[in-house]
Amino acid sequence: MTSICMNIQSSIFSRHTLALLLAIFALSLGSLGCNTQSGLTVTSVDRQQTFRQCFTQAYSSRNANGDTDVVLIDQATEQGLAGKAIDSPVLQVMHLRLLWSPTREMKAVTSNASVKWYVIGRSVPPGLLEYDGIAFVSSTTDDDATVLKVRNSTLTLSTKHGNMVDWIGTSKLEGTFTARENREIVEKVLRQLNATVAAANNAPGGISSIAP
Repeated sequence: MTSICMNIQSSIFSRHTLALLLAIFALSLGSLGCNTQSGLTVTSVDRQQTFRQCFTQAYSSRNANGDTDVVLIDQATEQGLAGKAIDSPVLQVMHLRLLWSPTREMKAVTSNASVKWYVIGRSVPPGLLEYDGIAFVSSTTDDDATVLKVRNSTLTLSTKHGNMVDWIGTSKLEGTFTARENREIVEKVLRQLNATVAAANNAPGGISSIAP
């Protein structure tokens, strides 16, 4: 399998152009890289290709229910949070909610986290792809930083809105990344996600549900 660092493109590109872009990225593999501590990869089951996700920041916070929320954001989302101009046609956010933490003695692999991956087009109303899944996530914390390892996760497209193109399909998510404790940013990202999903849902035609 090839490993490609790239972001989802919106449907302003045709399917032919997307296929061409994939080929270009594959040929340019040696020169690609992400300025991030995120080591997450998404492997498309249908395409049998592995894409390294370019999330630039990750933050965690324990919510009122005692669960841990973790958000990973890309450069475009980071620019928006900072009030800067966004130079990408799409934004990506991944939200993990850890319901409980495994002990070191655990050997059986189960699921202890929900995963939502949002790919948001910067149209009005916003285009949206939402992938859902569950995962087994283990973590170690040192001061205000937490190292999280994700495995046993399968993501499927649950909702689609607008002219966004899904060329990932069902995928496997795995890898290790570091998140910093920051309740303010986590809550801000989740508020904006809720507002974006609501805007897409209230748009003419609403959200097309993919899940059965």
